[in-house]
Formats: sequence, structure tokens, C-alpha cells
Amino acid sequence: GSEGMHLRGVIRAARLLAPQHPVLTPRLPGAAPALRAAVLAQPRRWNQQAPAESHIFSDTDALRRQLLYRSKQRGWLEMDIMLGNWARDNLGSLGEQDLKLFQQVIDMENPDLYRWLTGQDEVPEAIENKVLHQLCRDLRYTVAPKVTVSSTSSFEGKVWE
Repeated sequence: GSEGMHLRGVIRAARLLAPQHPVLTPRLPGAAPALRAAVLAQPRRWNQQAPAESHIFSDTDALRRQLLYRSKQRGWLEMDIMLGNWARDNLGSLGEQDLKLFQQVIDMENPDLYRWLTGQDEVPEAIENKVLHQLCRDLRYTVAPKVTVSSTSSFEGKVWE
């Protein structure tokens, strides 16, 4: 009778609260051990930060996500922007071999890589990495100044005050 109705109400409340408050589920006031077991048996994502479909991605997709993250987290703002934007736009079209080549690029030191990507220095001939060369070609147009303004007067010998 009324005890069964009360139990169903508690079960409904537990099902509503469980996904939001998994820690509270086993401590429902007056909940019998059988009820706690029933509530805990409900399907639940234990890792709340992982998307529900995260298990359907291939190993290559996992590598792409890792490389994208590392491209945006270099520690230099300029490098984060240059590499992160390029990775966002291009990693989806790279095959597994090219992803491994891009991983080699990501493992390079920031100062050298920055000089190569901005065209300050040429990539040494000893480095045979087609993804690095493509990256340099693509970024040459991206980081090049878009507008140049000629000065109408000469600043030679003048002191800024």
C-alpha cells in the first residue's frame, strides 16, 4: 500500500538525483539496502568529463586530439596561436604518417621552430619533414604583415622624446 508508494517515490527521487549527486545516492534517508543496491545498479557515467561517445574514436583520432592540445599549449602565445590554428585547420586531413611527422614538429624546441615558422631562418636541410615544410609555407602568408605603411618623413638621427 502506502509503503510501496513511498518506496517508488524514493526510487524516482534517487534516479533523478543520482546522476547529479552520485555521492549522495547511498545515503538516502531511510533507504533500505535493497533500494541502495537498485539505485547504484542504474547505468551511470563515472567519468563525467568524458563525452558519452568517447569510446567510438580510433587511435588516430586520439592522436589528433593530443596533437591539437599540444599545439595550443606550447607556452609561447605566438606559437600557441600559429601552431594551434594550423593544427585546427589541417590535422583532420592528415594521414597517420603525416600525424607522426607533425608530432616530430611538436617535439621541436620553441626558439628554433619559431624562427623557422616566421621565416627568420631557413629550415636546416638535415631536417627532412614534409609536414614542417608545409607548415612553414602555410604560415609564411599567415604571419606576414598584411599592410605596410611608408613614412612620409625620415627618422634618421632624431631622438624620441
